[in-house]
Amino acid sequence: MSILRLYIDEHWPEQPSCQWALLGANGLPVSEGHSEPRHWPAAQRCEVLLAGAQSVWLSARLPKASKREQERLLRFAFEDQLVQEPDSQHFRLTDHDGEQARVIVVARERLRQLLAQLAALGRAPQHMQSELETDAPQDGIWQLDIATTHGILRGTGANAFAIDLAGGEVPPALLAAAQTARTATRLPAKLVLRYAPEAPAIDAHAWENALGMPVELGPAYRWAQFAPGTNILQGEFRPAGQGGAAFKRLKAPLMLLGGVVALSLLASLGEVLWQRQQLSEARAKMQTVFRSAFPNQPLVDAPAQMRSQLNQIRRTRGLLGDDDLLALLASVGEALGADARDAVSDMRYEAGRLELTLAAQAAGDTDAIVKRLQARGLAAGKLADGKLALRREIGK
Repeated sequence: MSILRLYIDEHWPEQPSCQWALLGANGLPVSEGHSEPRHWPAAQRCEVLLAGAQSVWLSARLPKASKREQERLLRFAFEDQLVQEPDSQHFRLTDHDGEQARVIVVARERLRQLLAQLAALGRAPQHMQSELETDAPQDGIWQLDIATTHGILRGTGANAFAIDLAGGEVPPALLAAAQTARTATRLPAKLVLRYAPEAPAIDAHAWENALGMPVELGPAYRWAQFAPGTNILQGEFRPAGQGGAAFKRLKAPLMLLGGVVALSLLASLGEVLWQRQQLSEARAKMQTVFRSAFPNQPLVDAPAQMRSQLNQIRRTRGLLGDDDLLALLASVGEALGADARDAVSDMRYEAGRLELTLAAQAAGDTDAIVKRLQARGLAAGKLADGKLALRREIGK
């Protein structure tokens, strides 16, 4: 996809010509120029780098809040740092680390003017970014990106800001920044100058003497090759159809996902209905077997009644019922395994319920023992005094 990037300063559109760059599919400039809109090349997408002092980058404490409350809190938090009324400014949050927030601020009227003019030219931008939020310098140095009449001063851990370079002398703002850093013992190791192609040269030696720090020449300032950052065009300035375009791109995958989910739900519903039918048939068969085996017994709970009758029959023949003491102890022995020897210090049995007090060597593994007992068809659990209580579950 081809991208037309425009470098728009504070004089546009009164001075209609501006720098532009056409980027190819690889993200690198195919052609560059400085011309009026009628000479701008065609492209599939338009992006704007908002140059110079048209925006400011501010920091302040900002508590966490919902998205609905964030706009109001932003205006309140940064009100003292603004010259104009907060309601006349557009705030775009760049990052929010804990309670510290940073925002790009642009005048609403300026944004409206730019967007209206670009839309009239058929070049409505999908992305607009502040020149302040590009190309952070290396740690411990300052970097001054020099355009035609202004520069952008960037420093480690600080928000970049625009500096007026008219006249070629060391700007007072740069002198003040250097003095503040020197007082705080945070003066950088050097100042690196990066020139844009059309930028006028400055006397680096004179600047070095005035600032009291090394001044070096760095690589060229390629404004068109900035890494995409915070898009200013959000909220009321969000490009028309941007959300719709995103939905169109996702429509086919979403429809496919919806079809898969629907089929999965239908399959699950069919399995549940089939299992209910199987359960109903099993219950009917169980009731038939119970009535044929015990014709004179009223049917209340077939599994429990059949188990009770079976235990009675077993006991009349000298056999153990599955809820007798020895049968329950056998299950306990299986659950304890190799640790069964001397694992029980006390027990109490009554009406199919067995209470055990485990010895010290087994008491630390109570949860695992309970799970093993439950796996063997026993209703087992821990009592308040640390004992285990278990009985045979109905139907197991």
